[in-house]
Amino acid sequence: MKRRGAGPWLRLLAPLLLVLLAQGCVTTTNSTFKADKEAEIASRVKAATDYLGQGNTEKAIVHLKRALELDPNSAPVHDTLAQVFWKSGEYELAQDHFRKAIASDPQFSRARNNYAAFLYERGDTRGAIRELEHVVSDTLYESRGAAFANLGRAYQKVGETAKAEEALSRAVKMDRRQWPAMLELAAINYDRGDHEAAARYYEQFRRQVPRQTPRSLLLGIRLARVAGDRDAEASYSLQLKSMYPDSAEFREFSGNSTER
Repeated sequence: MKRRGAGPWLRLLAPLLLVLLAQGCVTTTNSTFKADKEAEIASRVKAATDYLGQGNTEKAIVHLKRALELDPNSAPVHDTLAQVFWKSGEYELAQDHFRKAIASDPQFSRARNNYAAFLYERGDTRGAIRELEHVVSDTLYESRGAAFANLGRAYQKVGETAKAEEALSRAVKMDRRQWPAMLELAAINYDRGDHEAAARYYEQFRRQVPRQTPRSLLLGIRLARVAGDRDAEASYSLQLKSMYPDSAEFREFSGNSTER
């Protein structure tokens, strides 16, 4: 019997199979290229961050320039560039890149948190609050406790004590190492006359803080005075005098001591 050759349907199918195989190769190549590009961007951002930590902004910019060439809309690249310009005192450029980072990825909480710190330092406390409110709403943000602490301090600065206390309390509940929040809560309670709560928060703060600040020592002196603890008052007074003799807190303490 004569063998029948390939039918018309097979001749039609062959080009289609070649197209599908080619598409598969292109998809694999594109995925590999994209993964390699993202890996290089991440590596460049890491290198730039390390150089920034060393104070070498020029080498940081070299890496970030290359990363920006790979992806002009990369939020991590713009965030890191903003920090470079912030550190070098080029504030308009810093703000421009922070805004680009957030516009590129509105859910990138790290950029919002850094932008909030920038705004707070520049005196725009309301702007910092706006960004931090976005950050704390991100329940998966790894530094959410610190963000709540910063939000509380910002609220306190604009006189919104109730909101400040709520944010600071949440910070302490999330992270028991949040000693800045503990100090703020101690100060809030001292100002309202709840010395027992103030002393409790102050003790938590004192156990966590690596080094007392002039403000915390002055608060410690006041709380010790209220409690009639002369030993603690003398200890905090000596620390304030020896560690921070040029501080406004020591001048305030010295003036009050003279009047007594």
